[in-house]
Formats: sequence, structure tokens, C-alpha cells
Amino acid sequence: MIGRAIALLGALTGEPASAEVSTGESSSAPLAVESAAASVVVVNADYSQAPGVEVPPAIEPRLAELAAAFHQATGKPLMITDGTRRPEVQAELMLRNLERGDDVVRNYANKSAARAVVEAYATARTAGRAAALAALTAVIQAQVAAGDFVSKHLREGAVDVRCHGLEKRERAILKRLAKARGIAVVDESRTSTPHYHLNFVR
Repeated sequence: MIGRAIALLGALTGEPASAEVSTGESSSAPLAVESAAASVVVVNADYSQAPGVEVPPAIEPRLAELAAAFHQATGKPLMITDGTRRPEVQAELMLRNLERGDDVVRNYANKSAARAVVEAYATARTAGRAAALAALTAVIQAQVAAGDFVSKHLREGAVDVRCHGLEKRERAILKRLAKARGIAVVDESRTSTPHYHLNFVR
């Protein structure tokens, strides 16, 4: 399952074009119908998600309400590209970012946790990629066990929403609707995988 999740996240890096999927009449009941052609799982008329993405059950009602409001305002469903992450997946993503030279500490709100990951990478990188990945995974697992989360994805409190294909007005509407519902929006639309990171927990 972890391997599939990592492969999926890697595939999303290229932001492949996804077809707009609609289930017709709006329904609050999850359909969980996977469309091979569109490579998405249609949850309802308001939002879809990439295969393998886990939407945290605790925040799903708030996500569904946000998606419904956005759909009503724009006529478009949301596309969820990331949800709950396991430490192994988080380590793989952070290793990828470090390998391409990203400022990982700047990109994460939890600076101390991110710095610990960077330090582990600096120590283990000369031993090869597998050793570096193992070191990062161990650090993140220890942080999670201590209740210290480098990303809110790890504490089942965040999702990423694809913003590719949304007009400027629609992006503004999404931010406004999220903030009105107490959902913090981190704009990561200028990264290699353009998205909005939505934090549902503090």
C-alpha cells in the first residue's frame, strides 16, 4: 500500500491533465466509483480524489461542506490530490524535495521538525539514497510517536486540493470559502505540483 501511495504521489508531480468528472445529481452519499479513464475516484458531485488518497474521516464532513459550497459558487468540483500520509510517504516526499534543492525548512510551518529531517538527510546522504530514506523515515516516525508532526497530513488534519485548471476568480473563491470555515489555506500553487494545502487542525 505504501509503495502504491508513493508511486501515486510521484505520478502527481507532473500534474497530469484530469477530465472533469460529474456524477450528475448532487448527492451527499459517497459513490466511491473509480474511473479508469479519468484516474480519479468520484466521491460525489462536489469532489473527487486521486486513487489511493485517504481523506481523514474526522475532517471529511468539513471538506464535503467546503466542496459543496465551492461547487455551488463555481459549478466545479474539487480534486483532492493528497490526504493522510504515513511516515514512509512523508519521508519519500521530503527526500525528493531535498534532492532537488528545495528549502524544506522554509516550506514547513513546523520549523524544528523540518530542521531535524534536514539534519538527518545531511548526515545520511553520503551513504546512498536508501540509507537517506531510512534515516528520514526513522526521524519522522519518532516525531509522530512523540506527537510532533512535520506536516498536518501526518496527523490526519489536512488535504491538498488541485488548483491546476482553476481560474483566478475560482481560486479566490476557494480561499475565501475555506477561511470562512476556519480552514487555513497554504498557497502552494507555484510549486512543481500546484495545489492549495488545506489545514483543518491547528
